[in-house]
Amino acid sequence: MIPTLRSLPDPLALRNHLAGVYDLPFTTCTLLRSLVNDVYELAAPDARYVLKLYRTGGWEPDEILWETGLSAHLAADLPVPRVHLLADGNEVGLLDSAEGRRPFVLSEFVTGTKPRPPFTDDLYSGFGRLVARFHAAADTFSSPNPRRPSDLRRRLDEPLAQIRPFLAAAEENLLLDLANAVRSNIAQYSEELSWGVCHGDVSLDNVLITDDGLALHDFDLSAEGYRAADFTGVAATPHWPAFLRSYREHRPISEADLAAIPYLAVVGRIFNLRFHLIDKPMIRGTESRGEGWADEELAALRRAADDLL
Repeated sequence: MIPTLRSLPDPLALRNHLAGVYDLPFTTCTLLRSLVNDVYELAAPDARYVLKLYRTGGWEPDEILWETGLSAHLAADLPVPRVHLLADGNEVGLLDSAEGRRPFVLSEFVTGTKPRPPFTDDLYSGFGRLVARFHAAADTFSSPNPRRPSDLRRRLDEPLAQIRPFLAAAEENLLLDLANAVRSNIAQYSEELSWGVCHGDVSLDNVLITDDGLALHDFDLSAEGYRAADFTGVAATPHWPAFLRSYREHRPISEADLAAIPYLAVVGRIFNLRFHLIDKPMIRGTESRGEGWADEELAALRRAADDLL
């Protein structure tokens, strides 16, 4: 058999397998999204669920237990999806596939709608309050399981080394200069920067509007890191002042953290470049490099260089 990089389970076969694993009478199984991980919706007569089927070679099962532990910890204070246990009491299952064993987690379905434009300051004010509550709750989280941190080695150094062969000389030099500026800034203020559990993808894509308010989900990128990294996406929107005011009403942000945001935004964009230039073409083909996402990241990095270098 030829080695396989990525397989996609048949929904009907997956439904039947999971019915036994969870001892639940699933009636349907529908693929919602397939990119880094595969996400399915499963329905039973009296409930709906979301299954995340992790890719092989990503998080190890113990690291996913860190993630499910975070979800359980947050659920005491925040509206987040609750993990549903397997029939044997475990939180993480393993599915035999062509490429190897793939971890999976089943969560309860959260009924709500994704925020749609036009976005408002009121929405971002509620979002700021939600993220402040997330950080406050995460401050008291601990786990016996490991999780690789979102430090500069993993988020900046490794991706930069991997994407350099795909860059023109001018782009490579620009990114190297930006990376040096990031390291210099972080080294200078490291003792003043907040470090803790980050969500990893603070955007409205991971928010649902429910009858009880805003709910937060998708902790696949969560890990310990510089907290200011959680503000980089929102800080680039016109609603950042509303978000920041609301966040500060519930939790302080230091001046060092605010000053680090544009530097950590550079880290995030270089990390994203690795995805668009290397990771995504492995599962979507090299034509995906022509979709414009990498070009947008490079354009944003050029603008960042104008401000930071």
